[in-house]
Amino acid sequence: MTVRTRNRLITFSILAGPFIFLLCLLLFWDAEPLPPVAPLPNPNGYDDLVKAGNMVSNDFDNYDELSSAKLSELIKKNAEAFQTARTGLQGECRVPLDYSATSSAHLDQLASLKRLAFGFIAEGRLAEKENRPGDAAQFYLDTINLGNKSARGGVLIDQLVGTALEAIGVANLQELVDDLDAKACHETAATLETLDAQRQTWSQVMQQERDWSRRTFPGMRNELARLMSRKTLNKAYQVAEQRFDEQQSKTRRLILEFAARAYQLDKGHPPATVADLVPDYLKAIPQDPLTGTNMVFPPR
Repeated sequence: MTVRTRNRLITFSILAGPFIFLLCLLLFWDAEPLPPVAPLPNPNGYDDLVKAGNMVSNDFDNYDELSSAKLSELIKKNAEAFQTARTGLQGECRVPLDYSATSSAHLDQLASLKRLAFGFIAEGRLAEKENRPGDAAQFYLDTINLGNKSARGGVLIDQLVGTALEAIGVANLQELVDDLDAKACHETAATLETLDAQRQTWSQVMQQERDWSRRTFPGMRNELARLMSRKTLNKAYQVAEQRFDEQQSKTRRLILEFAARAYQLDKGHPPATVADLVPDYLKAIPQDPLTGTNMVFPPR
């Protein structure tokens, strides 16, 4: 074999290698069977949440600029929507996934959930203005619960919206740590701990996203497209996971703050360590999802 022939063979192998790989993949591809679609709960609380979001008015977008009288008027006007939403939150919720590549109806549902969250926050704002911090805390907890339950069983976009709604509730609840009595702090920490335990995991979100993609865009051609875009998709998924973990860390940090505040009000001094809060104020020491270690109090 001459040097020229050998170089031609090497060049051909380099250029043809990817095409040969794709051809082999096409010939021998055997996709992992998709799991059966999980049945929706009956009744499905998610339906009530969407219904409530469609009922609630758009006037809550600027809730921070509204007077107490205007907030009270709007809340009374939307009382039926809020009741419908809380009925949904009391039950099991699961996102009814649409496997049509062209449907935009679900985006409208997500927009309605955002309107509903603003309505809950407006209820909390009015309660604060009327010096009812305990009621305000419950309304903000409802917002966090809405974020968690409206994402359950959904795909990545559902979780991103749910995380954003949770963040709104947590940010507003944070402002009430010093305004609640010991009993209310204890109850708020317990409720947050329960909500945190009920959230879906990131691995569940990703599994649901992959299954949805394969059902909505089936076949070898789409499988190859996913394979070729995997690097780009993975970067986007990593950013989303970071946001998910950061919000969970903030929520768990808030659990600690309320539990520690209840401890201090009861005993007259702050806890020395997080372990002092277990089991009377917390079921367990929360873990920081960013580090995988037990949370500790920040340095004083």
